[in-house]
Amino acid sequence: MTIRHIIFDCDGVLIDSEEISMEIDRRLLAENGVHISEGEMHQRFVGKTFAAMVSEVEAQTGKPLPTDLEARKDVLMLEVYRKQLKPIAGVREALSAITLPKSIGTNGPRARAMEALRIVGIQQHFGERMTTFEDVKNGKPAPDIYLLAAERAGFAPAECAVVEDSVTGVAAAVAAGCVTFGFTGSQVHRSEHALKLVELGATAVFDDMAQLPGLITKFG
Repeated sequence: MTIRHIIFDCDGVLIDSEEISMEIDRRLLAENGVHISEGEMHQRFVGKTFAAMVSEVEAQTGKPLPTDLEARKDVLMLEVYRKQLKPIAGVREALSAITLPKSIGTNGPRARAMEALRIVGIQQHFGERMTTFEDVKNGKPAPDIYLLAAERAGFAPAECAVVEDSVTGVAAAVAAGCVTFGFTGSQVHRSEHALKLVELGATAVFDDMAQLPGLITKFG
């Protein structure tokens, strides 16, 4: 089936925010007596919702975390975004080269994602076309976000390509029945991560945004 719409994940695909997010998560958890290494954070929580991380940590420790933790994270994230957030290398050029309609499907909150797009100057490619965990019953790795994003765009999931960087996100896109491109350019261990994404069912894996327009043409 022909690709007619592109759905982008946000963190790690459009904006270079994964390290910022992980560092703030580690800081907030440490303030509450939970110490997790950077490596373990990446392995366990990249791509998941903040609420899912909190739930997992609470189950592990047997202690509740403060209810305002997510609101605090949003404030801290935006403070850092305004000082140092950058787009993923090459994403501006890739977005301009891809003429198909585009939208976003993210496990992050809408307000923060919209502000991030504005800060890095790529919001014009998406307008208000964004589906987040706030819009569905289950965030990624459930397929709900991508199913709803496809429905809102007016296309069948099989007519949509998804660009994802995380294991969680690729699992969601594959489960939704979308053509799934796994991006590894924001990962430290690219080859190892690429294998994981292929095992999950990614249609193709790439590490440079300059490759994306060609992939869409090839598989579209």
